[in-house]
Amino acid sequence: MDEIVQEKVKKIFKGELKYKSSNLAFNMLITKNQKKIASDPGCMGECLKEMEEFLTKYPIVAKVDLANIAML
Repeated sequence: MDEIVQEKVKKIFKGELKYKSSNLAFNMLITKNQKKIASDPGCMGECLKEMEEFLTKYPIVAKVDLANIAML
């Protein structure tokens, strides 16, 4: 995940940007991390790591969704 996309993912996690994927599991991960960050803003690094691990397991999701997030 490049820096630009990572900054946008951080904004999505904080609720500053809205993003809805066509992939249910990716949406669930985003929602889970949004709730985590709302209760503990210091866990951003942990949430980003979890996102990276998910995207490594599912490269097709990564390709589509990261391109879409980059265009936000």
